Amino acid sequence: MSEDGYSYPNTSNEGDQRDVLRNKLGIRTNSELSVAEYRITSARRIDIELGRGPDGQFDAAHLKAIHKHLFSEIYEWAGRTRNERPIVDGQEVEVVATMRKEGYAFLHGSRIETGLAEALGPIRNPDVLRGSSTERFAEIAGRVLAEINHVHPFREGNGRTQEAFIAELGRHYEHKVQFVAITRQRMIAASIETSNNPKSPAMRHLIEDATDPGRAAALKSSFGHLRALGHEPFDHYVRTGRHGETVSGSLVGADDRAASLVTNSGIVAVPKADLPAQTLAIGDDVTVTVRSSFQGASAQREATTGARQETAAGYWTRTVESGRAIQASERGTGQGHEVDRYKGQLPTAGR
Repeated sequence: MSEDGYSYPNTSNEGDQRDVLRNKLGIRTNSELSVAEYRITSARRIDIELGRGPDGQFDAAHLKAIHKHLFSEIYEWAGRTRNERPIVDGQEVEVVATMRKEGYAFLHGSRIETGLAEALGPIRNPDVLRGSSTERFAEIAGRVLAEINHVHPFREGNGRTQEAFIAELGRHYEHKVQFVAITRQRMIAASIETSNNPKSPAMRHLIEDATDPGRAAALKSSFGHLRALGHEPFDHYVRTGRHGETVSGSLVGADDRAASLVTNSGIVAVPKADLPAQTLAIGDDVTVTVRSSFQGASAQREATTGARQETAAGYWTRTVESGRAIQASERGTGQGHEVDRYKGQLPTAGR
């Protein structure tokens, strides 16, 4: 067995065949395992979004139950944290005390139970979020998400588990958390920023963007603007402008809901109502101060079962189906994000 017992012995120098996690499917390459993981967990995530996931009190046991629900078809140790010694292929594996990604160290395995208790402390009282506004939910859920990510309790699947947990927390308190509106680059950057600075509003803003219907709709508009120019939006850092913020950049696209600007730190969606009155073309330089509210999509349309299924399936499988290297995001480069400099990188037209 490999050093920690979770992976098959390395018998090849081929990168795709090294450090492959032992799995119930008998798959021996990382690329094949990633595709199988995301297809299976996609269906399991839909179960959770439709209220057919594990019940719980939004404590550590509930988090572990969600991990088990997502990964039980793939791993024997699903639902077990890395400070435990599950049986894999008939043998007890070693604990994973230390876990690093691109130089960032997650909480030591010996402190996982304490770390989870602290991370989940803000939602221990069920009255804290009852009747909460979007802003209040984002403040608390963002803090919880950042802390769970720092703990990184599982050997694999932390990102999918903690996002499913937060989405279920939102559903319980009547907030629809649309992680489909959050790009992986955005999530990685927010995770790093809040780990380095717990007072950073990055994760709170991320949850607010995913939960506020108008902001989520604006982000989806930006995704459409990027695709119209031949870009995959999930490769980029995309956010909405905050109220009172002045944003300067090049126009990527606009519709009746939002406009998208390429800035030095990413793609920023701003309310269409705040654009200057003059006629603008793609590629024009624009400065906007965000003063208006973002207008949401039809509540009735967003609430349909079909829309919820598309949200889950689209989020978990989009990258796999487009042939991108999923395994890098959680098995080695998940914390290595450096925000790209977008100015001038996107094509312009209409001058």
